[in-house]
Amino acid sequence: MINLETPSEKYIDSFFEAMAEFAVEGIPQVSEDMTREQFPAYVQRLHDQSIGKNLKEGHIPSKEFWIIDDEGFAGRIILGLTYTPSSDRVGHHVGYAVRPSKRRQGYATNALECLLIEARKLDIYKLMPSCGADNVASRKVIEKNGGVLLGDLPDVHPSHGELRFLIDLGAEPATPGR
Repeated sequence: MINLETPSEKYIDSFFEAMAEFAVEGIPQVSEDMTREQFPAYVQRLHDQSIGKNLKEGHIPSKEFWIIDDEGFAGRIILGLTYTPSSDRVGHHVGYAVRPSKRRQGYATNALECLLIEARKLDIYKLMPSCGADNVASRKVIEKNGGVLLGDLPDVHPSHGELRFLIDLGAEPATPGR
């Protein structure tokens, strides 16, 4: 149904179509004034971000994958690379957005399942996604992928709280010599 790919200029048309859908919804995913001419630099920034290059202050390296189907760009899913789960963590270790026309079709659940495979390849065995307490769809996606509710995060948004989950991908990798 879908696969995850690193950001690529070959998806420029479907990417901008998806960004228009997000904008209509009032949840822009990129600067609303980004042009097609700026797109190659945007893709390069995403690649740089994955190696910790040119990060904004306070940001951590993260690897963004694009959710790709037969029609091209269907969304994105992001994995923080230098995150260590802690009980007071506020924010996301995993984030995703599926374009509005592709929602309620299993894309997010499938993408998170694929991201867990990528996390294992990067020797990441514990992930701590979070979602708004009122975001039932996101909660279901996390739980279908093994997420266990840890509890509420401090109320970082006046309108709603955040729920914090742990996805444990199994035993830590074997230590040589054991």
